[in-house]
Amino acid sequence: MTVLASCSTKKNTFMSRNYHNLVSHYNGYFNAREILKAENKKLIENHKDDYSQVLPIFIYPTEEQSKALIPQMDIVIEKSSKVIERHSIYHRKKEHVKWIDDTYYLVGQAQFNKGLLVSAEETFLYLYQAFKKEPIRYDGLLWLIRTLIQQKDWEKVDTYTRLLEDDVNFPKEKEGLYNAIYADYLLKKDKDVEKAIPRLEEAVKLTDDKRSKRRYTYILAQLYQKKGYLKKANDLYADVLKLRPDYVMAFNCKINRAIAYDVASNNAEDIKKQLKKMLKDSKNEEFFDQIYYALAELAITQKDEPLAVQYLKKSAQVSTVNVKQKALSYYKLAGIYFNRPDYINAQAYYDSTTIYLPKDHEAYFLADEKNKSLLELVKNLKIVQLQDSLLKISNLSEKEQKRLVNDLIAEYKSKKERERLAEEAAQFAAQNGGGSTINIPGGSSSWYFYNPTSMAFGMSEFKRQWGDRKLQDDWRRSNKQSAFPEPGDDGGNSGSDVASAGVAAKDADPNLDQDTYLKNIPKDYNEKLIAHGKVVEALYNIGLIFKESFEDFPSGINAFERIVEQYDTSQLALPAHYQLYRIYLKQEEKVLAEKHKDWVLENHPFSEYAYIIKNPNYNKQTKATKEKVESFYTATYRLYEYGLYRDVISSCEKADSVFNSDHLKAKFDYLRAKAIGKVRSIDEFKTALKSVIADHPDDPVKEQAQSILDYINKNSSTPVATSIKNSYVVNPEDGHIVLVEVNSSNNKNDNLKNQIAIFNQQFFRNDKFDVSKILIGGNQNMLMIRSFDNKAQAMNYYSLLTRTSDLAEIVNGITYVITNENLRTLFKEKNLSEYITFFNANYKK
Repeated sequence: MTVLASCSTKKNTFMSRNYHNLVSHYNGYFNAREILKAENKKLIENHKDDYSQVLPIFIYPTEEQSKALIPQMDIVIEKSSKVIERHSIYHRKKEHVKWIDDTYYLVGQAQFNKGLLVSAEETFLYLYQAFKKEPIRYDGLLWLIRTLIQQKDWEKVDTYTRLLEDDVNFPKEKEGLYNAIYADYLLKKDKDVEKAIPRLEEAVKLTDDKRSKRRYTYILAQLYQKKGYLKKANDLYADVLKLRPDYVMAFNCKINRAIAYDVASNNAEDIKKQLKKMLKDSKNEEFFDQIYYALAELAITQKDEPLAVQYLKKSAQVSTVNVKQKALSYYKLAGIYFNRPDYINAQAYYDSTTIYLPKDHEAYFLADEKNKSLLELVKNLKIVQLQDSLLKISNLSEKEQKRLVNDLIAEYKSKKERERLAEEAAQFAAQNGGGSTINIPGGSSSWYFYNPTSMAFGMSEFKRQWGDRKLQDDWRRSNKQSAFPEPGDDGGNSGSDVASAGVAAKDADPNLDQDTYLKNIPKDYNEKLIAHGKVVEALYNIGLIFKESFEDFPSGINAFERIVEQYDTSQLALPAHYQLYRIYLKQEEKVLAEKHKDWVLENHPFSEYAYIIKNPNYNKQTKATKEKVESFYTATYRLYEYGLYRDVISSCEKADSVFNSDHLKAKFDYLRAKAIGKVRSIDEFKTALKSVIADHPDDPVKEQAQSILDYINKNSSTPVATSIKNSYVVNPEDGHIVLVEVNSSNNKNDNLKNQIAIFNQQFFRNDKFDVSKILIGGNQNMLMIRSFDNKAQAMNYYSLLTRTSDLAEIVNGITYVITNENLRTLFKEKNLSEYITFFNANYKK
């Protein structure tokens, strides 16, 4: 009993301190620490770095990994909590068991690993504040900052980093880790590479742990490479190799030394030899795509673009496992083609990039934006290419056309054979564990029908129509309705399959049929005119996109100049001249600008383009007029909502005289017709609707007017057309209200209102209705029950109220259903009997 009493945590004695220090260390704390160490080690060993991006400075568990860690981390927290609960001796604001602060440190890390960042923050903050004389408090502060960085609480990070930097007692041996944490903060907050570099330099210099030093050095090399300091990056990659990294990091160091090649170093040939030597090593087979990519980067540095393109295509071709590298090869190819500029190939490769590149990769957003901006341009470029080719063929004799088609069919057969050989080679390589490829002979022509890229409408169209397809030659092809259908669109049957089934190839594969190629060639004047129309429209779109989206003025000029030279009688000749005037003016080509300006003023002096040239403020003035019209329309529509239909008709007629042919004329005319339908005869309403349909055939209001007219014609026998003033209209989808007449016999001391409340509670417990009194026509009190979304809901309520409730005898014959719009009319007309006639005809049928 004496021993137990002396080991109590209530007393701070020599024996109790020694007992609790011993038991806490070798019991709960030791076991918890070993579990945490083992799990952290597994986390690092299982982590796979993405060397295509700057590596993370610290390896933290992902959301999924945090979930998997929960059982083990719970054990760590449970054991640590027991240590704190059973062995802490806290007297006079001081902890006397030396393992308690270490145990709190374990709890904080376990909470962090579980993803409980707020709890971890509180634990690390307590560790820092409660153990002011213990060195571990600074470990708690460093982990507190790391936790806040993960939470992106930048304000608190700033607060605690300033606190740490002002602390003269901060241990020197922890400065390396602190600088690494600060670099992590700079990269995650603002991607501030410039400021992160000196912090990582300090971290490398002050860190003794070999694994951390190696990682910091590699990341530092990546940052220098990113900023263009290639020699420094190269030297740092060499330093990493001296630190004996694992095989994958060592390989990427060698690759990046090639990519970060500095022209001034004059060792390009040595690097090439090293890379080609790596291609001969079977251990590197998985990384051939990266090696080819590095060779491409080296070729770009040496300004050998054609060779770079070959290597990049080879990189994408051999990339079977690392689809991210395939994406990066496509991305680099897209950039090369974009800068040439070759926008068709650029768009195709940007599109391919977005297929394979993860959305969280830093290049994804740029590739996606470029792809989207190029889609419309490429679509129009292909229209021009296709129609030009069709028109060119149309000028050949029938015999020459057939000869050309036979050549195309022969090329298609040859291509299918190349595809078959390539597929067999790929299958053979897969079965034998190899990664080599066979070079299949044959190439593509720059002419449209021999160019697979030009024939395509892009992978985006392909995915939209067909979804993901097997990766194979000409995989981008998607538009099966083009003039010459895509070779390979055989419903999944190859020529050999068809032959083995005993079916004629011509019947199975339309690409082997002459008619497939000949049917879309324009044959007469009208068909050629349509083809030319497609060309000129696409050319104008191309010119605008080049001018507005890419500021590629030379390409824009080419498109517009072709219009004014070859299609001078087209409607688009005028805007093309104007666009050329604007481009040449911007480029300060005054003579050429004057030439196109004079053409516009001489040939179309009263056009909008002429007004803009003569008055630079014309657009602003036109915009102001449009704003006035839109404001006037808004006010007129508000009158319609208020039920002031005669005022609406007057306003619409005023708009027609004041603004004449404004951009909202169709809307004004339609609104006027609807207002006429409210206050005039059915014949006048139909005449107004017919005018809208005839005057605005291309505007959406035509369909709306036609729909109403069809409804009237279909229901012409209903009383809607014969009501006294035609004031009320049927609109089943409008909000509805139930009205009940109130008189002395049914409203004694608000009895009716209370009974309706009871009815609502009994039959519509989950609905909330507003029941209030209104006065109609100056003498008729009514109860108004609202609101119902549509006629069906209101009639369901009406049916229960007038047929099945205890109120049926009282309210039957004096209860009506009315729309919100018709209620406004009733207030204005003040004639309840007219509405009752309308109600009986349209609701009680």
